Amino acid sequence: MGLSVCLTMAILLSAPAETRIHSMCDVSHEFTFYMDGRFAKQYIGEGVDARNWGTLHKLDLANVNLLVLSSGPGPVPYAAESIAHVRRFVEAGGAVVILGDRPRGASAYAFHIQTLAAAFRASFLEERGEKPLKPAAALKAEEVEYYGGGVLQVPAGWTVLIADARGRPVMARGEIGKGFVLIASRGLFGHRPDASDPINAEWIKPLLVNLVQNRPVDRAHPPKSQSAELSHRVDDLTVEYHEGTKVFADGIVEEYKIVKKHLEEITGVPPSKGNLTHLLMLPTGGGGFSSGQRIAIGAWWGDYPRNRYPMIELISHEAGHSWVLPYPEPVWNEPIATYLGIEVGRRLGMKQATETLERAIARARKSDPEMNRVDISRKDAPNDVVWGKTYWIFEQLRAKYGKDAMATYFQAKRRMLQPGRKGYTLDDCVAVWSAAVGEDLFPWFLSLGISVDRARTGLAAERQPLGRLLKGATTNSSSTALPTAAR
Repeated sequence: MGLSVCLTMAILLSAPAETRIHSMCDVSHEFTFYMDGRFAKQYIGEGVDARNWGTLHKLDLANVNLLVLSSGPGPVPYAAESIAHVRRFVEAGGAVVILGDRPRGASAYAFHIQTLAAAFRASFLEERGEKPLKPAAALKAEEVEYYGGGVLQVPAGWTVLIADARGRPVMARGEIGKGFVLIASRGLFGHRPDASDPINAEWIKPLLVNLVQNRPVDRAHPPKSQSAELSHRVDDLTVEYHEGTKVFADGIVEEYKIVKKHLEEITGVPPSKGNLTHLLMLPTGGGGFSSGQRIAIGAWWGDYPRNRYPMIELISHEAGHSWVLPYPEPVWNEPIATYLGIEVGRRLGMKQATETLERAIARARKSDPEMNRVDISRKDAPNDVVWGKTYWIFEQLRAKYGKDAMATYFQAKRRMLQPGRKGYTLDDCVAVWSAAVGEDLFPWFLSLGISVDRARTGLAAERQPLGRLLKGATTNSSSTALPTAAR
């Protein structure tokens, strides 16, 4: 069946007790939250892990003995210099893990990790693996869990560690110089961003320890993560990228400039002090993240640049957190960020923005037709309702108090929340909204089935009459009534 029955002594023998893994997970070709620490949490054990965000061939591997490379289709290739750098690392005794699954049929992007595998005469095939999988006896694996994926083609002389039901390799190991290359279907490893599925860890952990024993490391000098090493300034913003993501920077920065201008108008305030200082080009089509100070944007999110609206929404969402901080919104911290993106899209005349809004509200109505039953403050509230009902609430406030309602809210929040306070509850939030629009909104929120209580608010003005709480608020004289839930 092609399953090797003889594993070399490097695999058969137990690793010395002092063997320690210093791993480096590459997120420079395709960023995933899983490779940003979760892989290490599940499979490195007592070792130390760092991440590579920068150009791979510039990565310092001097005190690293395990390099983990995993990526799917994308527009960032493995440069010839990077492949040569990885090969030198292996030949000097390092261990490289190459994870992937080749997509079947046409793909919008190239499967670049195939080029890296080919440098070791291995290949990911389109054919899918068939269960049950069969482990080599020396792995001492009682069972093999498998999310599914493709099979491999490996050179003669490589050791097949896992084969599918038809004897085709799903994981294999080759000796290159003093080191080892392990190539495997991504489906043999965990997937969840919360690292709650360490499948096969009982045999993967010792396997990795065995692979690194030819390259001792200095425990006193753990590996250091490499950041995206290239940058330039645009006004008050530092734009960060590496050689592979440089091509995306200029286009995304131009979109960012447009978004920032609109966000300042929508919120009526600048970003919170100290926030929105760095913009990182993230090699992924899967989204982004924000720390407040730094936002990271998936460079080909939503098929950008061919499709522009998803990128506008994403930049708005991640940048929007820099307006919300330092006090994250209760309940709707993520929905309000996307709502800001929808607002920017509508201002730009993008039809997709309105469609996104309407779809979300329609999904919420499936569980809460009159928007009066589901308490979105409950932890078990359906996600579709939390998002769609949030949008609906903001739309009602906009209709009643004018297109600048969101600006009056952000202005009131900045005015009322003093530095150093702890927490920001939904009760506080409704109090701020009330102050912003000049009307007591607690009864309205209660009519929507949402548990809020003015007496619970943590604001300094909580013991004052509502009239004093609203002192200085801009009152909207519109006679449009907010919809009240049917009794």
